[in-house]
Amino acid sequence: MGTEDLTNFLIASSELPKTFSEDEIAAFAAQLHVEEHPAGELLMKESTPACSLMLLLSGEVRRMLADVELDLLRAGEFFGESMFTDEGSHFANVVTTQPVTIARLSVDHYGSLVETAPITARKFKQYFSAIHMQEVYEKQGLSFVDQRSYLGLVAHNEMKESLMGFAGIHADKLKRFHLVATGTTGIKLYQEVGLMISKKLASGPLGGDQAIGKMISENNIKGLIFFRDPLSAHPHHADIEALGRLCDVYQVPMATNPGGAAALLNYLLIDHPEEPAIPNRVLEKYKNAQKKVVAQPA
Repeated sequence: MGTEDLTNFLIASSELPKTFSEDEIAAFAAQLHVEEHPAGELLMKESTPACSLMLLLSGEVRRMLADVELDLLRAGEFFGESMFTDEGSHFANVVTTQPVTIARLSVDHYGSLVETAPITARKFKQYFSAIHMQEVYEKQGLSFVDQRSYLGLVAHNEMKESLMGFAGIHADKLKRFHLVATGTTGIKLYQEVGLMISKKLASGPLGGDQAIGKMISENNIKGLIFFRDPLSAHPHHADIEALGRLCDVYQVPMATNPGGAAALLNYLLIDHPEEPAIPNRVLEKYKNAQKKVVAQPA
């Protein structure tokens, strides 16, 4: 594929025409070198020096960060934009999922573009650098791990007033925690008690209970206060039961009424260095069993 074919491909299949003229694209295409690679090949490796920009002409590649798939790239898409930044290293792995044809712009070939068309070269550098920065922001969002430990506050509709009353009495203690609440509970806690919520989730029936459960499994919940209505049926009963089960699995203290909640607050506000940690034998046994399953040959 010659320069003219690459220029026509870029004009027809990439986003470059939105920013660059045909002459600028042709000058860029003249520095590209076409290669073919089989399926399953690692084209770029995370944290290695970024020495080239690649354009996918045909086939498909998967871009991954650790074991998280970032995206699937197809013909007309670029990867390796970090070559144009001060960072100078790849932030993800790129693996071919099928045989591919790529056009590569190496550092040396970009140097040739700088010599022959310096203004165009600088424009391309700014363009690809901006794309890379956007990808970095997305990467940071994927890899962000919330290290805070929260106290969960949940209440069924008929129990919200009870929770407001409890929160009003114990506001000074509750203010010492990062608080997470579901649905309108968080809004009411702020409006009626003046408590700031660090994380607000959807209401229970819309997934809030499951979101709390996820936080429990990730060790982000140090205690859960869940004022449950014991005299009414609930459409998301299974989610409610799952919360209690997860608290048992991860040994998270849980209170379901004002008396238990007051005791829970007092417990969490006091260090207990004299208390030996009680191993979670059930969880350890389960994890060991899962390791054996994974270790079994296919």
